[in-house]
Amino acid sequence: MDHNFSRPANVGDAILVDEVGIETGLYGPYHLRTMYQPVYSSRPEGLVPSGVEGLVRPFLEGQPIAPVEFLNDVPVEDRLFIESMCRALHLRNHRNIGVEGLDLYFHYDPRFHLGPDWDLGRIESMVERLYEIELDPRLLICEISEDCDTGLLAEVAGEMHRHGMRIAMKDFGSGDANLARVDVLQPEIVKLDGPWYRRICELETAARLLSALADALRRENRKLLISGIESIDQLRTALETGADLLQGYLLGVPKLAGTYFEMDPIRAETLTAPDENVVPLFSHRKSPS
Repeated sequence: MDHNFSRPANVGDAILVDEVGIETGLYGPYHLRTMYQPVYSSRPEGLVPSGVEGLVRPFLEGQPIAPVEFLNDVPVEDRLFIESMCRALHLRNHRNIGVEGLDLYFHYDPRFHLGPDWDLGRIESMVERLYEIELDPRLLICEISEDCDTGLLAEVAGEMHRHGMRIAMKDFGSGDANLARVDVLQPEIVKLDGPWYRRICELETAARLLSALADALRRENRKLLISGIESIDQLRTALETGADLLQGYLLGVPKLAGTYFEMDPIRAETLTAPDENVVPLFSHRKSPS
């Protein structure tokens, strides 16, 4: 059920900073906290953390709740405010990861727009704040996939490129996220939709099909990011595909900003060993909650 919670006009006025510098957003009775999930690069020494995806975890009366449950309580007229606040939290908490140089993947939803001029102005304001918090725009990777006017998408992507940010087209394989959308966005990274990838993995020809996609993207100087990896078999397929970047609960679960960030590489060859040799590698990692 929707509620009309009172909120300040500016996102910055709805963000609190604790004694160690962790920033939290307030919306009515809810506390919004940033979580980061690691993204790994496939390198000769193994799978190496190279970035994080910014996610939000709402809390109500000190207890975590599902994001969809929170959003169901947000009136339509406040959705843009919440989207802007979550993005601000991810950007401002990046320094609390405790590791320099990690790329930050953040979501930009062009459905929340009031016209091209307004959207481009919103990006300009975001870039100005990046310098205030000393976050290099070249570390930012904007994930876009939502279905909206292709002309607007091209303008948004072009403006972000102009400021040194990179684009990741997310959810490839679902809806309108296809090769035609790649031509519009000109992304540096193409991110497979997790559920779509897990379905494809059930096919015997999965690795060959995805390898062809990875090769085609590489010829255009783009990288393939496979997300939604939840099992050893899915990870093996991703490695056989030759994906540049990998992400999923098997490799690393989202953790609250300020939590210790594990930087040790994961040895890829260990994953092809018998199961009894694989399980200890991941035994210290918690299952998704």
